Amino acid sequence: MKILINRKIVEGPYGGGNNFVKSLYTTLGSAGHELVSSLQPGIDLIVLHDPRYDELGISIKEIASFKKHFPKTKVLHRINECDARKNTNEIDQLLLVSNQFADETVFISEWLQDYFTSKGHSRHSHVIYNGCNLSHFYPEKNKKARNNPLKIVTHHWSDNWMKGFDVYKYIDELCSKNPDKYQFTYIGRYAKEYKPKNTTIIPPTYGKALGDELRTHDIYVTASRWEPCGMHHIEGAASGLPVLYHKDGGGIVEGCKKHGLEFSSPEELPQLIDEMNNNYDNFSLKIDYSFLSFERCMKQYLDLIEKMGNNQ
Repeated sequence: MKILINRKIVEGPYGGGNNFVKSLYTTLGSAGHELVSSLQPGIDLIVLHDPRYDELGISIKEIASFKKHFPKTKVLHRINECDARKNTNEIDQLLLVSNQFADETVFISEWLQDYFTSKGHSRHSHVIYNGCNLSHFYPEKNKKARNNPLKIVTHHWSDNWMKGFDVYKYIDELCSKNPDKYQFTYIGRYAKEYKPKNTTIIPPTYGKALGDELRTHDIYVTASRWEPCGMHHIEGAASGLPVLYHKDGGGIVEGCKKHGLEFSSPEELPQLIDEMNNNYDNFSLKIDYSFLSFERCMKQYLDLIEKMGNNQ
């Protein structure tokens, strides 16, 4: 098939959506499909990853116009965003309008599917969870006893406060009071609203370098709110780290229940950290690496895309 993915690849750390696009390009190319970068006659299928217009992509307006001229071209709409994630007010409606031009819809979590159902979405849809590259993110072999102090880590591409900086601020203060018990590392762009005093900050990184850094820690924490699914907690768990996650994490909650502990306020963290540390191996052994892999994720997309092509 001749396939267009409507977003360009960015090299370097640029968030989970960019990682998905890179993986899908590789998967479709390896399967023998022809990938094109512009709207042109003969396209069999368009993967609508982001309907917005900017220098990285082809907007829904352009795709809608193309569909009028070439109605046989199928559109697979992957919905991986919502207004709740960053307290915006224009994304939900844009996605709902864009979805009218889709032949198939994929949500990246059941939470996100339910979220848009409550907004009026009623069309048939699929849920395909994100995955990561297990050649970059994998557990340390023969890991020795956990560090003293315990090393806690998180990472985010975005510095939006909704990523959980109220909790990361609390952990920073917790490290100040208990320097012999806890250490905290933040990888990525830290929020401008607060300047941490006892947090090690590492600039944004990705791929093997990120996996190598995550493996040096003991526990992963995510305080992000209302995430459609996210990638950070997947990469943390794939690196062998059990996860502490916020109850309002949205799609994150679905991916962390087996190998993590839920918190609703930062004040719960000291007790939960101790509980996780005391039962560390039990949590680590529950990590399902095959489910966290991008091979599983990409196979589901490839199967769906080829099924769509066969139904033309």
